[in-house]
Amino acid sequence: MKRTGLRAKLVRVFAIQVGIISVATLVGVYLANTIIVDLVLRQGLKTEAEYYWNRYDDNPQATLPDTSNMRSYMATADDLSGLPAPLRDIPPDELVRSVAGDTQLVHVSERDGRRLYLVWAKDQIYDIAFFFGIVPLAIVLLIIYGLSFLAYRLSQQAISPIVQLAHQLEDFDFEHDRSLTLDLGALREVADAEVLSMINAVDTFSERLAAFVERERVFTRDAGHELRTPVAVFKGSLDLLEAGPERPPAEQKALARMRRTVQDMEALLETLLMLARETETSMPKEEVVVNDLVVGQMELLTPAARRAGISLALHEEAELRVRAPVKVVEIVIGNLMRNAVNYTREGQVEVTIDRNGVSVADTGVGMSGEELERAFDPFYRADQSRGLTRGHGLGLSIVKRLVRQFGWSISAHSRPGEGTTIQVRFA
Repeated sequence: MKRTGLRAKLVRVFAIQVGIISVATLVGVYLANTIIVDLVLRQGLKTEAEYYWNRYDDNPQATLPDTSNMRSYMATADDLSGLPAPLRDIPPDELVRSVAGDTQLVHVSERDGRRLYLVWAKDQIYDIAFFFGIVPLAIVLLIIYGLSFLAYRLSQQAISPIVQLAHQLEDFDFEHDRSLTLDLGALREVADAEVLSMINAVDTFSERLAAFVERERVFTRDAGHELRTPVAVFKGSLDLLEAGPERPPAEQKALARMRRTVQDMEALLETLLMLARETETSMPKEEVVVNDLVVGQMELLTPAARRAGISLALHEEAELRVRAPVKVVEIVIGNLMRNAVNYTREGQVEVTIDRNGVSVADTGVGMSGEELERAFDPFYRADQSRGLTRGHGLGLSIVKRLVRQFGWSISAHSRPGEGTTIQVRFA
């Protein structure tokens, strides 16, 4: 699931707030117009009519109400000729807003056979609704918009150092800056106390991380170099033993096992030294044919596979060429095939080469979902496989590190009792 950034979340929150405020304001304008027109003005007309009829009771010659906002007419029930035509059809005790399609507020009242028509003109209705309803609410709306924008700007200023810090962490180039140090001096000048605390924590973490990585690199390099000497001595001694007189079959098998062990140890040392160099590993100018390397690894593993009753099969669907160091590709493929042979008894290991990568499938013990998730962890070995081989659980971990270092991809599928398939895709 894709996650949105903090800045986008702020924009969304303020947009929702502005939308809610706008809707509330429109509702307020509508209610203000309704209250002013339907309640205030109508009640005012009724009060004005009652006031006139009280005056009329005291003085039948009392003048009709006459103001700048209101017109009035008097007629009898039998003679409506003095009224404007649109008002003649309005019965007594009625209050209407639209007369003949024209917006006017009309109040009709009757007493002793005489009818009083009070008419509030539409221009005055709109002016009152506008100045007493819409204008105040619009001013309030502008104030709220201004305060929301100010709050948004202040929020942006508050999170800006956090966003900049996140961008620096995301854009850090591990390929060119091996010191793992960040230049956060500019952020310190604009950061507040909370962000400054975060920057200090990141600085401390990066320093500890750099120290840890350097210790690991130095240990791997030094261990690889130191182990080369005893391996070379061991290999020279084997050469002398094998060059001597012919030995009994049991001793020949023992020497063969020792030779394979030395070869595995040499491959592991080369891998450790390569991982220790990491970014120093240069890419070759020419591509390597993966098919040839797979054939070579199969030849090396064939004796061990035969002793375990395992048949090796190669399916070449295409010629695969990869621009990468030969030793790296050999280590990746060799570890995958060696794992497949080690964890299979009296079964089959199939290697398939297509135009995108190599897959190694075996019919061995397999792994459960939980074991598969940890299969690439250093020194991890599934319980059911511990009795099959004396390895240390480094093979798949080394493969994963090399795949990640060269920008390739690796995937695995497995079922207990049915076997495992691991596929490497070369970019």
